[in-house]
Amino acid sequence: MHLLNNRMGRLTALLALGSVAALAQGTQTASMAGTVVDTSGAPIAGVLIRLTSPALQGARTYTTDATGRFVVRLLPPGFYTVQLSKDGLETRKITEQLGIDQSFNPKVTMNKVGGAVVEVIAAAPAVDKTDVKTASNYRNDTVDLLPNARSMEGVALLTPGVTTGVGGRVQVRGAMTSGNLYLLDGQNMADNAYNTRGVRTIDDAIEETQVITGAMSAEYGDVDGGVINSITRSGGNEFSGSLRWELGNAAWNATAPTQDRTKINNVLNEEKTLFLSGPILKDKLWFAASYFETEQANAGAITINQQDVYGLWPSGTNLNGPEGLNAGYTTTSAEIRRQAKLTWAINQDHTLIASFMNSRTDQGNRNYSAAELRSLVPQVNTSELLSLTWRSAWAANFTTELRGGTKKQNLSAGGSTNGQSPFYDYGVGGYSNNGIFNNSDGGDQRDNLTLNFKASLFWDAAGSHQTDFGIDYYEGKRQAKNEQTPSGYIFGVIGLNLATRQAYGIDVWTFQSGTGAAKNFSYGLYVNDKWSLDQHWNFQLGLRFDKYDAENEDGTSTAGATGLSPRLGLKYDLFGDSKHIFGLSFARYNAKVLEGITNSVTSQGNPTEIDYAYTGPFAPASLDDLQNLANYDIGGVPTYYSDPKLNVRLNDDLKAPTVDEVQASYAYSFNYGGIGDGYVKLTGVYKKWKNLIDYSAGNDGTVADPTGNPIYLRVWDNNENATRKYQGLELEGQFNRNEWNFLGNITWSELKGNYEGEGSSTPARGEGLDNFTTQDGVYMYDNNWTSPEGYLAGHQPIRMRITGNRTFTNAFGKTSVGLVYRFDSGSHFSHARSITRARVNPGLSDQWGRTTTQYMNQERGTGVYNASSYLDLALTHDFPLFKVAGKDVTAFGKVVIGNVLNHQQLVTFSTAYNAATGTYGTANGGFNSPWVPAASFGKPTSYLSYGAPRTITASAGFRF
Repeated sequence: MHLLNNRMGRLTALLALGSVAALAQGTQTASMAGTVVDTSGAPIAGVLIRLTSPALQGARTYTTDATGRFVVRLLPPGFYTVQLSKDGLETRKITEQLGIDQSFNPKVTMNKVGGAVVEVIAAAPAVDKTDVKTASNYRNDTVDLLPNARSMEGVALLTPGVTTGVGGRVQVRGAMTSGNLYLLDGQNMADNAYNTRGVRTIDDAIEETQVITGAMSAEYGDVDGGVINSITRSGGNEFSGSLRWELGNAAWNATAPTQDRTKINNVLNEEKTLFLSGPILKDKLWFAASYFETEQANAGAITINQQDVYGLWPSGTNLNGPEGLNAGYTTTSAEIRRQAKLTWAINQDHTLIASFMNSRTDQGNRNYSAAELRSLVPQVNTSELLSLTWRSAWAANFTTELRGGTKKQNLSAGGSTNGQSPFYDYGVGGYSNNGIFNNSDGGDQRDNLTLNFKASLFWDAAGSHQTDFGIDYYEGKRQAKNEQTPSGYIFGVIGLNLATRQAYGIDVWTFQSGTGAAKNFSYGLYVNDKWSLDQHWNFQLGLRFDKYDAENEDGTSTAGATGLSPRLGLKYDLFGDSKHIFGLSFARYNAKVLEGITNSVTSQGNPTEIDYAYTGPFAPASLDDLQNLANYDIGGVPTYYSDPKLNVRLNDDLKAPTVDEVQASYAYSFNYGGIGDGYVKLTGVYKKWKNLIDYSAGNDGTVADPTGNPIYLRVWDNNENATRKYQGLELEGQFNRNEWNFLGNITWSELKGNYEGEGSSTPARGEGLDNFTTQDGVYMYDNNWTSPEGYLAGHQPIRMRITGNRTFTNAFGKTSVGLVYRFDSGSHFSHARSITRARVNPGLSDQWGRTTTQYMNQERGTGVYNASSYLDLALTHDFPLFKVAGKDVTAFGKVVIGNVLNHQQLVTFSTAYNAATGTYGTANGGFNSPWVPAASFGKPTSYLSYGAPRTITASAGFRF
């Protein structure tokens, strides 16, 4: 109940051109599948197809077959030129930009010879009629023109259906933030604990990011949210590179209301990035490498307010000491990242790719729910990612991809070894007196190994088919003592007075860490057929089989199960011209069984915790006296007991959570000549989760602890009463006019249920819906008071993102303007308060815990914060300098102004209530006691309650 389980917490011109498709045939490559016909529409065989691109190692040549078709697979994303030629016919040339997971499907008409090469500028439809899934692609050089973060998460948050969830992490269409799949160059880079991105990347090394939010093919497993997939740059036949400085200073920014400018650090923070790429052997072996370093110093402040929620001190007593609420501090961070990639073209049909990335970050004054300055801690993070890929085209209709890789990650943090222990205040939360964790325990090692094989067969029968067969293997390894405190103890108190350094003792938490490593395995088999029946109808037919298995330190299996997930969808092009496209899909996803749950029966990340009651007088005592173990019932009946190897169990048939998704869409592509061109798309989606995993205790039997005391079992199982439902309507569109490009989306959504399942720093925490609600067969309390239905974190009724950019050429170079408008309706909060065990039911075992949270009127998320809106601006200018060896060298400068209008807005405020009062069983006691707002209710808690004021950052550098 107290255990901090883990630390860290998207024109035709005599030719009919097909669309750029987002195919699910390969997560890192692109493809082409074209048809060549004569003026009567008859297919032309023997046409020579020649592909060239800066992304290709040498030209590739192909020949059309008897049906006039040519197929090109496993293309690296990039800008392509396609030349079509045959004796007696005019030569045609087409250019097209291809992104991750996209395909270009041109239908080319060739006339009799007329002399010159006919070049066609293709304006392919923006919405693909052959692909079911919902996805958005973002090239890094385009995102760089916007006032927007270039990280995987920053790009994902521009996408319809994506918002911030628990802990500020990325949440996709109602899934928990742990429900996403993060890929870099095809390698799973997930943090084993949070299942979020576990490896630091270098923005300038990224070429493109794709965000998939729904209707995924059977290729994707262990995901119920979205796929965030990035590839790094590969190099080329010409040397290129950049040197970039990112500059920021908090003193350049405006201040929020009540913010004290004198406490802002006037320190210049720099980020320096060097990127270099080019040939080792032209057309055969390329390299790309980058280096990043930064030293940051940013101002922070303690935000936990020590309030007298239990009425233990005289009215008006200030419980915040000089190091408490609003006390300022400086967080420091020194970081180095390195990246390298080699691409070897063995021949036209076989390519071998090796990619590597690592990082180290040294942080000072990390805040883990610190209630005062002395509870801030240092932390060191390291990460490493290695992937190897072999891509092969064995025939025009058969390709394979074999990929393997590893991820290593270590996090080490902790308080000072000064003999002092941390204190936790049950009334307001937060840790004081010392920092939590122990930075000398070897750190939290989180590693994984992945292997993937995919074969793609292209064949004809009642139309054309692309059938993918694949095998996935994942092995996660966690080795973490996760010592919760440098002293071995945390002391639980109420009424903590940081001014006098006194508190009322409640209990002591003791910890014992274990050794070894826990492992988790997942295996996937899938088949997915993408079937184009004709110019109107396209289908997706997929089925995936998943199996997971968990092992403890001894190699004994602790849980495992299998599951099937169908992926079905169709697209209908009303007139066969890619203008009006309707879509419908059904998909079932088997979510990842989180390692934080399967490892709960191991010691990895889960030290044994035994809590004992305070036996001293119920009166204020000094923190030094409260650390005297003689004042606790050590060895007596524990008030809380969690030994992962003794009283924690996993159901033998613990199934993976599943979600059923139904999606319908309509898209309209337009080109109105002088007005502009683009598309609009409307997508509706409904998702419902089943088999959510939760723990129960109190009615599942007991075991004896080493001293013979009965300890209730805690059992993890699928809970049919755990609910989570999402429905959304997404309107997105693109409009291009006079070199301006606008892209925007609005998402209306609702996320409801009683299962949150995660906290800011407690992933895989469960919800405890049946935590002692029945004890030894006796009903104890209604869990609708403690885990009611309602709006969940991440519920955002309206979210809007609109971007715009244009580049102007002038005598001094090129100037680019980028805009981002952001609107978020107010997030929801719950009217909630703390209630003690005695007021819930005095018959509850001490092992239930000291307190829990009660929700007003058995409703969750009924309060609403204020909405927020921002307009951000980026100005970029490129200055031509000189040439070196025929290469243009340019300098550039960029200024980003966030909240350019400095819109001051109160976004959040205090929602605190005093704790429940009275006596259990009385009309006005316990759950029924009056709700009394705290004195701070409805007021801003600090300047952080306001939206971000205007911010200014700058970058400059050189490119060649």
